[in-house]
Amino acid sequence: PGMDIFNDDAFSLQSLTAKVNAQAYVPGQIGASGLFEEDSVTTTTISVESIDGNLSLVEPTLRGGPGETAGTEKRGLVSFGVPHYERNDSVKADEVQNRRAFGTDSTAEAFADRVVAKQGRHLKALDATLEHQRLGAIKGVVSTKSNVVLENLYTRFGIGVPAVVSLELDVDATKVSDLIQKNVIWSMEDSLDDSYTGVHAFCGRDFFAALWNHPWVRNTMLVAGSDAAMLRKELPEKFEYAGVTWERYRSGRKVGDGVTAAGGSFIAAGDAYLAPTGVSELFITRFAPADYIETVNTDGLPRYMKVIPMSNGKGADLEIQSNPISLCTRPGVLRKLTLT
Repeated sequence: PGMDIFNDDAFSLQSLTAKVNAQAYVPGQIGASGLFEEDSVTTTTISVESIDGNLSLVEPTLRGGPGETAGTEKRGLVSFGVPHYERNDSVKADEVQNRRAFGTDSTAEAFADRVVAKQGRHLKALDATLEHQRLGAIKGVVSTKSNVVLENLYTRFGIGVPAVVSLELDVDATKVSDLIQKNVIWSMEDSLDDSYTGVHAFCGRDFFAALWNHPWVRNTMLVAGSDAAMLRKELPEKFEYAGVTWERYRSGRKVGDGVTAAGGSFIAAGDAYLAPTGVSELFITRFAPADYIETVNTDGLPRYMKVIPMSNGKGADLEIQSNPISLCTRPGVLRKLTLT
């Protein structure tokens, strides 16, 4: 009775997909920051509407008379295709042969254990891919692990790329806080023209160390008094300075040259990327449905999994997939910093 495992509900698309989504997503630093608002879509394309309306004051008019005539806002609609990420694998009968007795109910359990072991590895790869995609949105250019550009947000929205800002951290006399406020924060506010709650910076290791060890930064924090205890740390993972939360981005043994073992660019050692926080739908992630008959026009889920029995009865093929798209809907507010 235990041999007909593929007709068991435990191996249905619905059940397997529910299980992989029930597993805790271990986010990278971008995912953990809470910057991105997640939602589902039922299609494989999404559209972002842009409105070129500026905040302005209203002139007073006579009571009982006509009011001020409002100008027409320029609207635009930009469509994005949702990329498809899929990993294929298989489990052969010989892989579980010596883990069960023939003809017993332990067959399904042994096979499922092997499936779970393999799905875990692929889930980590998909989660890392989502983190990489979100980091691309913070840079303004979403790319693959081989650096093929999927979406250049500046080009798609028809805006110029903001100039890279140097904080001149190689000069001890640099008034770093002034440069941050005047050349970064104020410029970002002008581009945003909206309320926000803070600014978050994800930094490469060399940039982060140079900022933390800069005399102006340390003296400013020392004068503040409340940060003096933090200054005794050799190098923290995160600290607050000049209205910005600075966080060192960690992505593996090759982070120094900005490339992980997976091959995709993360953050180069001498760079930092800034983004405002607390702005509704500034950073979004949308999940599209899988490419199965059962999921057509349904709300997309973060991950899907399917087990397909081989025609020769010697095992099963595994498919695990995710269909996310991550965007910054107003890339003009993004800022890149560099050491020199």
